[in-house]
Amino acid sequence: MRFALLMALGAASIYACSSPTGVTTANSCGSSGASANIGATDGLVFSPSAATIAHGQSVCWQNNGNISHTVTTNDGTSINASLTPGHILLHTFPTAGSYPYRCTIHAGMTGTITVN
Repeated sequence: MRFALLMALGAASIYACSSPTGVTTANSCGSSGASANIGATDGLVFSPSAATIAHGQSVCWQNNGNISHTVTTNDGTSINASLTPGHILLHTFPTAGSYPYRCTIHAGMTGTITVN
């Protein structure tokens, strides 16, 4: 009983300290297995700004700079995540369509994911 309680408390501690859903401190997008990798830079651009994937595949955004960004789809429902320096965001697109997105912190920092 005491062991089970300790295990539950340990799991709660890990969950409480974890990153927001989809955002991680993995080494890089290159090791994420994503079909497309996009960098967010201190130059206030997403690079590349456009990517095409198949439905069910994922995209990885990585903050390669020293300032924070966001990745927010224009509809505000598909993705809305902060991307602090060194973090990555991995998102899987389940349906076909065009998904324009932007950084809500930096006007003009935009991109589009096309899902076939």
